[in-house]
Amino acid sequence: MEKKFVYAGLIVLCALGFSLSYADEAELPSEDKASIEFKIVCAGAGQIGCRKLPKRINQEELYVTTTPFLSTNDIVSAKINEGSGAIDIQFNKEGTRIFNEITSKNAGRRMAIFVDGSLLATPRIYDPVITGKMTITSSLTKEEAKALAGRINKATTKK
Repeated sequence: MEKKFVYAGLIVLCALGFSLSYADEAELPSEDKASIEFKIVCAGAGQIGCRKLPKRINQEELYVTTTPFLSTNDIVSAKINEGSGAIDIQFNKEGTRIFNEITSKNAGRRMAIFVDGSLLATPRIYDPVITGKMTITSSLTKEEAKALAGRINKATTKK
């Protein structure tokens, strides 16, 4: 059973055909620090606390919660997985608790990951993630992913 949670932490953020990278709209922003928000994808129109995304994703109209459940403040570090080009994220203690709670309550639903206000991916949640670690996969190139991981780390550095 322990392995299930470790694997869930590695695959929970694999986008199942619902991935949008910066390359689809524009180049990666050049700011030093990245702003990241994690939101839940709503069931559809009319839900309180949800808003429609301005652009369809794979011909699908998406609605997301207006308030993020996690943000850059909940991340301790980010590093590039050289083999896959994915970004490995480590949450702080509070972020780990929240991520576990959200993934436990929302199995089968999707989350939306925004970087600097642009949608990066909408992966499906399969299992609770208790490890405080996750992997973001998208159609970013390895260079873009490495740059984004660096910007996340700059944003999480305490002064």
